Parts: sequence; structure tokens; C-alpha cells
Amino acid sequence: MRPREAKRPLTPEAFGRFLRWLSSEDELAVHEYQSIRRRLVRYFIQKGGADPDELFDETIDIVVAKIEAGEVIASRVAYCYGVAKNVWRENMRKWKPVPMHEDLVSPRSQNSEATEQELQCLEYCVNQLPPGDREVVLRYHKSQGREKIESRKLLADGFGGRNALRVKMCRIRKNLRACVVDCMNRSVKGKSLEVQAG
Repeated sequence: MRPREAKRPLTPEAFGRFLRWLSSEDELAVHEYQSIRRRLVRYFIQKGGADPDELFDETIDIVVAKIEAGEVIASRVAYCYGVAKNVWRENMRKWKPVPMHEDLVSPRSQNSEATEQELQCLEYCVNQLPPGDREVVLRYHKSQGREKIESRKLLADGFGGRNALRVKMCRIRKNLRACVVDCMNRSVKGKSLEVQAG
């Protein structure tokens, strides 16, 4: 997913106005906020969002901006849901899942079907990785939908966070791409390649 554009952080004053928009009574406002948060985070989880908390924060930022712009809103909860749906749609436009072979084979085949030889080279190169790196790659590209999200979250936790996992995957991808290119070049020159078992 491409990085989000930098945005102005939500100030305590703006958040206070948002709470007062939910209710003039402090305790009720906090209760309403917590209720909306639970519902929207659950919505993003059910939709398979990679970071439901971040999507919720983005939703609230937009709602607060609309309130401060003076937009008249009839139903607070329904409006928050509507914004959440738009945030999800925008998030889906930015994020396009990439099959493992397209993610890791040589750049020239990114926009076309990977050839059988490229897939054989990819399998060979994955098997040449140190065991720890091989496990990371296989776990990273394992599963679909919600299961994939949970798997990557657990994987990121093991590396100290999503950024650490991204750095690790970038390094592994770089090595794999170089290996696949070398493998393809050797194949073109007629050198045999024995794909090793995992």
C-alpha cells in the first residue's frame, strides 16, 4: 500500500469539540465515542482491513473536519458509518494484493504472467534462503483474507512492529529478485537448474 499523505494531527481542542458534538454531557459523550469506536473497528476488521485502528482514526479525522467546516449532520452514528465506508473504499483503491510470484520475480515480468521457468527459479531461490528468511517469506504470503491479516500481524509482532517487518521483507525481496534474475540468465545460457525440495 502506498504511504498515506501527511495530514494535520487531530488536536485535543478539535477532539473535545467532536465529543461535545456527540453529546453535551461528558460521560455520555465518552460512552458514545467508545461505542462508535467499537462498531467501526469491528466493521474494518470484518472488511479485512490491515490496520482497523488506523482506518478508524482516519474516519474520525474526516468527521471532525466536516464538523469544523460547519456541515449539518442529522444522524451522528449513521454519518460516521458513511464516512467509514468511504474510507474503506479509498483504502481498497490504494491497496491491490499482489500474488507471491508477481511480488518476487524479476521486475520485467511484473505486468505479465510469470513464466514456468520464472516460477521454477523463484521456488529454487526461496529454497536457497536461510531457514529463518524462508519461513518469513512463506508466512508473509500465506493464506487469504482475514487469516492473512492475522498471520502478518503475528509476524510483525515477532519483529517488533510493521515497519521492522517491512524492512525485513524489502531486504529479502531484493535478494530473491537478484537470485531469480541470475537463475533466469543461467537458464537462458542453457545451464541446468535443479529445484531443490523445501
